[in-house]
Amino acid sequence: MQKLFFYIILGLIFPGICQGQNLPDSVTVELERVIAGFKDRYPSPSISVAIVHNKDIIFSQSLGYADMDSKTPAGINSKYPILSITKAFTATMFMQLKERGAVSLDDDVTRYMPELKGSKTGITSLLQLATHTSGLPRNTQADIHFAERADRWMATGTGDSTLSMSTKEEFLQSLKFIETEYPKYQLRGYGDRRYSNLGYSILGIALERAADSDFAAHIINNICKPLGMNNTGFVDEPKIQSSIVKGYRYDDNSKSFVETPVFVPNSALYAGGMYSTAADLAKFISFQFTDNSAILSDNHKAMMQTFNIGWKPSYPFVLHEGSMLGHRSFIAFNTELKIGWVILTNTTDFEFSQMHDAVNKLITPLYNSKVAFDINELAGTYELVGGYGSLEIYIKDGNLYSTYLQDIFPDCPLSPQGYNRFSVKGKAAYSIGYDFIRDVSGRIVLNLGQLMWVKNSQP
Repeated sequence: MQKLFFYIILGLIFPGICQGQNLPDSVTVELERVIAGFKDRYPSPSISVAIVHNKDIIFSQSLGYADMDSKTPAGINSKYPILSITKAFTATMFMQLKERGAVSLDDDVTRYMPELKGSKTGITSLLQLATHTSGLPRNTQADIHFAERADRWMATGTGDSTLSMSTKEEFLQSLKFIETEYPKYQLRGYGDRRYSNLGYSILGIALERAADSDFAAHIINNICKPLGMNNTGFVDEPKIQSSIVKGYRYDDNSKSFVETPVFVPNSALYAGGMYSTAADLAKFISFQFTDNSAILSDNHKAMMQTFNIGWKPSYPFVLHEGSMLGHRSFIAFNTELKIGWVILTNTTDFEFSQMHDAVNKLITPLYNSKVAFDINELAGTYELVGGYGSLEIYIKDGNLYSTYLQDIFPDCPLSPQGYNRFSVKGKAAYSIGYDFIRDVSGRIVLNLGQLMWVKNSQP
């Protein structure tokens, strides 16, 4: 009992200390090692991580300082700017208004934004804005002063104590000069799409006008409060800056951290103006795969994830990052396994992809209930629906073989290629793939030759 009391007190004094919940000790130890390693590698004054399964935080860890001058330790409730993760909240508001009939996906944005009439953007729908397929450039030219000051600070390490985006008035005045950079809906690889902060600011302003309510108030009252995200808000709130984690950039020459200017979003409020905590964002992750139709239906959440409305695809995950001088943020989740994680840092440079992969390798196997078929279960007769043909899958010397194109592959075993997938290699690097699945009725189904074959259950 005394030992338990000691650890409770220790956790209150040092919020960076944590324990995994319902995780094997070996996984908890490895997660702690991975997180500490990435914090030191880049480096970052602090890092705050929360890992979620279903409705529960199964692991959390916060290391380092939220304020290096005062030596204030970072914790799971420390408030970090989440920057472009704000877009996921803006997109959720979009789906809420769609669900309530206030807007439609294909609404012409000029219906709500007459400032765009006469511009060279053409007709742009709300959906195009939400999916970054509008053809709009990344930012408005009204943000030239922000860009210059940010580059000046990065180049010299000195400059303004704040970095302010264009005001809403300046932003709206600039819209008549906006031009598209490429044709709308142009087929592009996801990594090559035209990511547009400008587009999300237009979307946010259009939504608040459609809802006839203040944008920030809508997000707080219709998303954050119902989810219990009580430490989440907007960085332009009065007196909030004093409680937000300070941002830093690591100087390679001096081998020390330099405090970065405070980011003032102004017109970018809709695209990157929110702050949150690891604990609060864990609740936002849980919301993605738990029923909470009072906020948003499962169908509309699935639509967001599938059509990349406010999210980025990285199958089987969807994710989003936030980035600004002095801060980086990351959120990812897998709806099928009901797992996800948030990573918050207060440094300019941090590479999340490798840390995401490391956490994924440790957590996913614990919740992946899929079990590969035993080859004995796969052997048998498979028929095309309607009796148009059949083939045999059989076992010889411990390997699977097939009668499909047996004249070409007379003695070629099926080579395992991952989860329930096999292949046979032909000439010129051409391979024939065998994908086995179990359908909703429990039958074993083989996808082969662009056709579906069903295993005959009769002996």
